[in-house]
Amino acid sequence: MPTEIKKLRRLGWLAAVLLTLRLVDLAIVVVSGIVAYWLRNGLESPPQPELFAIIFAAALSLVVMNLGQAYLTTNAENFWALTLRVVGHWLLVFLLLLAAAFAFKVTGDFSRLWAGAWLCLAAVGFVAARILMTIVVRRAQKAGRLSVRVAIIGADEGGLQLYHHLRSHGDHVEVVGVFDDRIVRLQKNANERGVTILGRVSDLLIWARSTPVDCVVITLPWSSERRLRELIEMLQVLDVEVQICPEGLGFVVRSFPLFRNSIATTLGGLPMFTVVRRPFDGLDWLVKGIEDGVLLALMLPVVLPVCLLIALAIKLDSPGPALFRQLRSGFNGRNFWVYKFRTMDSSSSEPDGVTNAARRNDPRVTRVGRFLRRTSLDELPQLLNVLKGEMSIIGPRPHAVYHDRQFARQVSQYYSRHRVRPGITGWAQVNGLRGSVEDEKHIRQRVDCDLWYIENWSILFDIRILLMTPFVGLINRNAY
Repeated sequence: MPTEIKKLRRLGWLAAVLLTLRLVDLAIVVVSGIVAYWLRNGLESPPQPELFAIIFAAALSLVVMNLGQAYLTTNAENFWALTLRVVGHWLLVFLLLLAAAFAFKVTGDFSRLWAGAWLCLAAVGFVAARILMTIVVRRAQKAGRLSVRVAIIGADEGGLQLYHHLRSHGDHVEVVGVFDDRIVRLQKNANERGVTILGRVSDLLIWARSTPVDCVVITLPWSSERRLRELIEMLQVLDVEVQICPEGLGFVVRSFPLFRNSIATTLGGLPMFTVVRRPFDGLDWLVKGIEDGVLLALMLPVVLPVCLLIALAIKLDSPGPALFRQLRSGFNGRNFWVYKFRTMDSSSSEPDGVTNAARRNDPRVTRVGRFLRRTSLDELPQLLNVLKGEMSIIGPRPHAVYHDRQFARQVSQYYSRHRVRPGITGWAQVNGLRGSVEDEKHIRQRVDCDLWYIENWSILFDIRILLMTPFVGLINRNAY
């Protein structure tokens, strides 16, 4: 079924809201039944028959409302659709309760006044819950959190047509900018059509790091194969979907042989091709975040005493600070300071965190530092980077900024590693690819492992890496 790009994340958020609504509805059924009894009989615990009826009604309402599609994500912003469904289903539940009471001949055991009050109070609660949910969803929509934020590359006729089509017909689509290297030649015509070209493609790469963008659509002609390849390679550094809009907005194509793993989809009802899929889409981003939080909570009580002992050993072994920081490239190509235990003489570290990589038998490495580097214990302070949201426990290892530029010249897809947050350990590390980079083949193997991890991520994959790390990911002959 054709879907909007990034539908999984949007629908995942709505599904979480509707799951909360399910729990709220269950609470409304139970609480309204108890409150109705209090209004009838005073503040005393309901007897066993009423409690059984309340519990049975809660379970029955969950079944009836789910089967009756009272929690459709397509109706999440439609107050009246949600309200009419839930009230109608609640009446059905009540009728089923009455039928059950007649069948078991226990109608005389219940107060009609209590039942009527329960029916009305629950209905009022359902309506109030949907008013609140509609407000939350509409505010999120207004703030742009539920919209697909699209940047367009190409300001010729096809790009301008796409811009105006998405502005007028794209449900939950927000066009945030148009970019084109031909800005000097095309700006005047674009302005006359009500479109401002924000800059060149290189400007988009910088702009997207500070402005939320979910998707970049390329509107260049199919015949521009070489330019298309260049653009796709450039855009791999960003955490965005990359799509190509076919020539002729009504042209439907089901396969595109130039790119493997391309997926036919739609955007605003128009045919598109997803040639680069966004990693950790849908609820995966939430699962990954929860995973990091749980692992941090489990590791910190054990790791903190070890870190204190390591810091003391470093201070006793050589003068200088216990911690060392280095500028590295992370998620979406953003630079950040990574923390490590100092393993070299403090005089070897430059103020900006630039230090030449260690060599075999490097005299700059201290006695304690040599042990820390061999066992990777010098990486433990990067839990601070995880706590700050700059890194994950598991992911591609970040490299120094000047190494990034060097490696990118050797491996064309190198910057694709930046599409996820870097990690303390990763698939490359547990495959023995850590420590010094000996040659171009070595960095290619690392990148292959990192890209495999990104494309095949799962919670079980992370658990596998985590379990392998103490045995094959820490100690390695290339770490010195």
